[in-house]
Order: sequence, then structure tokens, then C-alpha cells
Amino acid sequence: MIRSLIVILVAAFVCFNCATDPQPKPTFQDGTRVGIMNSLESYLTHRHITIDRISSFTKQIKVDWDMPAYVDTQLADSLKKDKRFVVVATRSAQVQSRLKQLSDQIGAAATRRRISQDLADFIESEAKSHDLDVIIMVQSFKGESPWKIHDGSIVLEGYGLFTRRTLLGVVGVRNSWAHPYAQIRVVVFQTRPVTRIGAGRPKLTRGNMDNFNWPADINNIPQTELDKLRPRIQEYADQAVKKALQSANMVSSQ
Repeated sequence: MIRSLIVILVAAFVCFNCATDPQPKPTFQDGTRVGIMNSLESYLTHRHITIDRISSFTKQIKVDWDMPAYVDTQLADSLKKDKRFVVVATRSAQVQSRLKQLSDQIGAAATRRRISQDLADFIESEAKSHDLDVIIMVQSFKGESPWKIHDGSIVLEGYGLFTRRTLLGVVGVRNSWAHPYAQIRVVVFQTRPVTRIGAGRPKLTRGNMDNFNWPADINNIPQTELDKLRPRIQEYADQAVKKALQSANMVSSQ
């Protein structure tokens, strides 16, 4: 009994040290070639939840924001400030399709540093084709949000607007809430050998969007109201970019 307890404690101590041991910071030479691969959608997602759930829905809405291009520009502009990096264009329909197929595996690499063989093979292939030292992948994902129903977190996907109606209206408190959100992930890989060296995602805030004018028909939100989401979503994208590049030691953490 005592022997088993000692073994368990030693194993827990070793695992704890392994989990908290900081990874060495990567270094980069002048002329490091960086490819940006982006599978973000061009549309926003509207998720609406009602009190009775009967009228709840999820829909995609076309917008002219071009969020993929916005994130590409933010990444490229940040990297071009440093003479070590050469940004290489890698955008293609084939790459975007493959990123979507590997979405779960990219997520595992971002959160648990696990790189599947399929993902490693893809990175090695693209690195060889474009002579890349670093590959940065941008994707949206489906995951828990800060908002809850009872004890369960609301799951949101992509980026856009989450609206909800609550029972608070019966006591004279606002019962219609609007929240911009962005489930955007940026993951950085070195290619020789294939290693995950950085990742970033935004921290969503729970506050209501005060300047959102709730329409008579929540199924048809005017474009003028949708455009109010854009600055907040871009801020969230900026957070993901900054966190990923900082964790990869590609920009200053200050």
C-alpha cells in the first residue's frame, strides 16, 4: 500500500514537472522564410438562443469584411518589421481544403503540442515546395465560450454574433443580449524538424454590445448593425496573432 502510494506520488511529481517545464525559445536567422496558411471563412456566423430553444438557430451571413485577408495582413505586417523574416505567399484552394481536413489535428497541436503524422507530412510537403522554415496556420474552430446555460458552456464556431434572450425581462431587466465573438486560432510550426513553437487565440469577453440595436426580426439583422461587430472581431483576431507570434518568439512580448 505504502509502496504503491510512493509510486503514484513520484509519477505525479514527474508529470507535473514535465507539464510546467518551459519550452526553449526558438531562434531565427536572417532570411527565415515564413509561409502563412489561412482557412478562415469569409462569412460570419450568427448563433441565436431563445428561452424555450424552439426558435434558436445558427446561420451563416455573407459580409464584405474579408477577415482572411485581414489576418494575413496583420501577420505579414508584424513579421516584415523584423529583417529576419521573409513572408512567402502560400494561399491556394488546395491548401485551404487540406487545412480544413486537418482542422482537428491542428487544434491538437495548438492545445496539446501533439502533431499527427498526417499533419507533419503536410507541413513537410509544403515546406519543401516553398522552401519554408516556418509555417503559420490560421483557422476558426468550434469550442466552448464564456457564456453558459445553467452549468453548461455555450459552444460557438467560427466568428460572428451570439444573441440570446433570457427570463430577466419578467423582472424589468434587459432580456436581449448581443455578443461579438471570434473562435480564431493561430498556430506556428517550425519545419525542420516539424515542431509546434507557438499558438494563440483570443480571450472572449462576456459583456453585452451596448451599441447594437436589436432588430424587430432577429433572423434578418441589417448590415449596418452587423458592421458594428467588425472592430471587435478584428480586435479578437489581433489578439490571436499577437499571442501566437509572441509565444513563438517571433515578436517582442512587450
